[in-house]
Amino acid sequence: MLMVIFGAGASYDSSPDFSPPRPQAAQQNFGPPPAAPNPRESWRPPLATQLFLDPNGVFGDIVANPNYRKLLPILPRLRQPLTVSVEQELESLLAEANADVNGDSERKRQLFAVRYYLHDLLLKVTDEWLKQTNGVTNYVSLLDQIRHVNTAGESVCLVTFNYDLLLDRALLSFGYKQQDPENQFLAHPNFKLLKPHGSVDWATYVDAPNTRLGIEQVIEQADSIKLTNKYLFADATDPRQMFTFERPIVPAIAVPVQTKTEDTFEWPRSQRSTLEQFLPSVTKILIIGWQAREAHFLQLLRSNLPELRHVMVVGRDSADAEQTRSNFATEIRKALPPDNRFVGQRGFTQFVVNREGQSFLEA
Repeated sequence: MLMVIFGAGASYDSSPDFSPPRPQAAQQNFGPPPAAPNPRESWRPPLATQLFLDPNGVFGDIVANPNYRKLLPILPRLRQPLTVSVEQELESLLAEANADVNGDSERKRQLFAVRYYLHDLLLKVTDEWLKQTNGVTNYVSLLDQIRHVNTAGESVCLVTFNYDLLLDRALLSFGYKQQDPENQFLAHPNFKLLKPHGSVDWATYVDAPNTRLGIEQVIEQADSIKLTNKYLFADATDPRQMFTFERPIVPAIAVPVQTKTEDTFEWPRSQRSTLEQFLPSVTKILIIGWQAREAHFLQLLRSNLPELRHVMVVGRDSADAEQTRSNFATEIRKALPPDNRFVGQRGFTQFVVNREGQSFLEA
């Protein structure tokens, strides 16, 4: 069985028509000036380091939403983190919120506002990016390549840590029928989509029956409300939907932190059960744009992959791919075969366009 794991790098490099920008060389006093950025790329799905930046001035309406004003005090910390990464900065904020002594209740409200901001951002990114690309993405091409070689009709496990819907939309070209999160594994006979950190089209209930709470009220009560483990297919910030349920709903997406624990999962138990059923049959894993840092997920893989024989990693370049491959092998504590040198060296687009995964998929 094949498993494909997608990270933020997959969505960032998801269009064959818009190659990701490369690092700029130092400015010289001769030669033509660098080309102006293509305005159609304003809504390129961001990497983790870019989630709170707005270099093209298109995220402003989300930041300015009066319901999310609790986000504003911590936004400078997230745009220019003193620590190594945005995830580490968010983890620092979370530690301040949950401290055993003098836990900061306001931090909890601010982090809840982050959840809403990320929901609106990645939902908008999905819609705008698909408009600019006309729905032609590397996700669609990869799924077709997998379909073509999967002549036996085996299940293919698709795991994405992205909140966006680019993979979900790509699946629609193959007869995928959207299901509620609890039963999403029934949406297609072969492609099984799992989203461990949630999705922008999922919501979860607040444990407050028969109570009508708006977004600002939910955020204000973030230090005391409890969320259920019941997930549903809904836009938790759309007024046309959010008040049609018997309880208040909130976006079902995990705030990205550096140390991923069991609590970081934001998915139905049924999806985890489905993954655990698949893992003993997985023989090949394809990793695209994922850095293998989710310790809670890697722990699941570590003890449940007896048949794993091949791993292929697609990174932004060969060094990035080799680093992820090394991290992955270390974390799952398995020595990969010495002839297993499947590495995609130039990102998702080149991997798909040049069909670099053909021999791996056929192995």
